[in-house]
Amino acid sequence: MNMNVDTQKIELIDWITHLNDQHVINKVLSLKKKLSSQQEKRNTKVFGSGKHLIEYIADDFDEPLELFDAYKQ
Repeated sequence: MNMNVDTQKIELIDWITHLNDQHVINKVLSLKKKLSSQQEKRNTKVFGSGKHLIEYIADDFDEPLELFDAYKQ
């Protein structure tokens, strides 16, 4: 059965609203917390995590470009 994401969400919401077993509800809540914390970790930027990505910078990197000479007036 190939459902789109919105249909799957609605099905899950409907299923959760009919849950009566506290143990199952706690498992679902635990899964939600685990997935939420993993997602927060993925979205967290870490300072310095990109070091060593730049392998070469030309000696004249900071020099003005001739292309912009017309705008220097």
